[in-house]
Amino acid sequence: MLNLRLYQSIEIAISSGSTLTKYFFQDQPQLRNSAINAIQVFTPGNMTATPVTGSTPVTLADLKKATITLYSGDLQVILNLPLLSLNNISNGTDPYVFELPNIDGIVISWVKSYVTFATAPATTNVAISFGAYYRLPQ
Repeated sequence: MLNLRLYQSIEIAISSGSTLTKYFFQDQPQLRNSAINAIQVFTPGNMTATPVTGSTPVTLADLKKATITLYSGDLQVILNLPLLSLNNISNGTDPYVFELPNIDGIVISWVKSYVTFATAPATTNVAISFGAYYRLPQ
């Protein structure tokens, strides 16, 4: 039986010429108080344009040096999880996991959560593309 989940696309823009190493999520009004089941990241081998803005996806080389940190309220619940551990699409070239980690219904504080790169991304004017599988607040 297929377990159908609600899904929302999310992006973090890396603006042209940026030298930052930490990029915060924007507020996600549609996901406020929603229980997140899983988060997926997309590589440039998975798509040629991001679904929200049509931006160029961040390079695989940059994804390889990126981690994600997630907050629930004021509590840091995930610290420096490698971003590519959230890629479950096998396209023949990019690293992937067989199954997405089950986040188990955590309510994420998006504006406190962020992606960190070991060094500033080599390519700018791109976006990191995510998908969030979630349940509505009860």
